[in-house]
Amino acid sequence: MKYAHTKHPTDHKNESGNVLFYILIAVALIAALSFAVANSTRGNVKQLNAERARLYATEMIEFANVIASAVSQIRLRGTDLSALCFDHASWGASDYNHAGCGDDLNKIFHPSGAGLTWTQAPSEAMDSAATPDNLWHIYGDNEIENVGTTCGAAACADLILIADELQLAVCQQLNDLLGVTDASTTPPTDSDFSETRYIGSFGYNETIGDEAGGEPIEGKLAGCFQKTNAPAEYVFYKVLVAR
Repeated sequence: MKYAHTKHPTDHKNESGNVLFYILIAVALIAALSFAVANSTRGNVKQLNAERARLYATEMIEFANVIASAVSQIRLRGTDLSALCFDHASWGASDYNHAGCGDDLNKIFHPSGAGLTWTQAPSEAMDSAATPDNLWHIYGDNEIENVGTTCGAAACADLILIADELQLAVCQQLNDLLGVTDASTTPPTDSDFSETRYIGSFGYNETIGDEAGGEPIEGKLAGCFQKTNAPAEYVFYKVLVAR
């Protein structure tokens, strides 16, 4: 004769305990998966930002090289440096008009000259908190330490293309691409640079890269540094003519 098995009350408790155990494991696995996905997403966003910064940095370097080549092209035609003209209607109030601009052959942004198309610096590369003007600037009263002759006078001032008010990440990528410092290093520093537009003559106000913290850009024809005087900002420069 067979007897039906009767479950002991403790059997129900064991089954309930097992179910609770599996539920806790499932909750833990879901939490771990969510954490991993969140970290992965943050990592992808960070990587995307770095890639974009590098893209903007590459764009800026390419344009700066085009400007430098255009300057060399016009000078090889026999145009004196004092006649070199960066004037264009799009500058607005910050124009570069001077006597040399009377001849279209001297103009960087004219079909008869170098034939370049006037353009702004990429707005995406700028620090929006600084209210940037998104403009390239050409200055004639700064010299770069150990580029050309460094003498602290107008005779040694270099012709320099500058874009300022940049994002830190773009500045770091610029230096990495240019071999100044790597993309994880804080940019070199200099207290200031002068902002006198080049209109056919040179002056002297600042030497860039001559201070403690500026060593990485000494002798460099292009680089990015942090101007530490207020308002502090990140600045990309390209020497168009070393003197």
